[in-house]
Amino acid sequence: NLRPDATNDILDENLAKTDVGKILLEADLQLKKDTARYTSPQTLEGKVYWDKLYQKAEELYGNSKVTIPTLNRPWIVPDEIIVREHEGSAYIYKATMKVMLEDDYLKNSQTYNFTDEKAKALNEYSSQLLKEQIIPKITKEINSSKRYAQLRQVYYSLILAQWFKRKYSSSFIVHSSKSKEVNYE
Repeated sequence: NLRPDATNDILDENLAKTDVGKILLEADLQLKKDTARYTSPQTLEGKVYWDKLYQKAEELYGNSKVTIPTLNRPWIVPDEIIVREHEGSAYIYKATMKVMLEDDYLKNSQTYNFTDEKAKALNEYSSQLLKEQIIPKITKEINSSKRYAQLRQVYYSLILAQWFKRKYSSSFIVHSSKSKEVNYE
């Protein structure tokens, strides 16, 4: 988690020390960079985004020279997953991820309870613009670009681990020279 205002919602300390934990944090950082890139007024998408947002601010406040109080944090979440099984083995037929804004993903979040109705309307409009113009582009990148290849590998591994756990959870025993026999049921 790269949110300074949510210090309790961070990656497990032990997971953070692993390659998987590092890949997850790097993907989160890349997601934030991609969102910043697409919303930068120096890009075509960003210019359109900010022009529309300031136009909406002028409609709401009668002035476009206001601070835009928007809170739009993107999250990468699982999307469609299809695992095919054949003779005791499995392969991933399809596994996609999607990007959602935090206020959609975490329904009833206290972070998004605006007391000012105009600020709330402006934030909702900002979210709408992001969902229509920017989120689809980032979602495509997450599912196809080289920058997110390691994230996809971790995702596929987790999918297969879940499949394995469901399929064989009552029938396997792990042996280790450093620990006692563990029966997973």
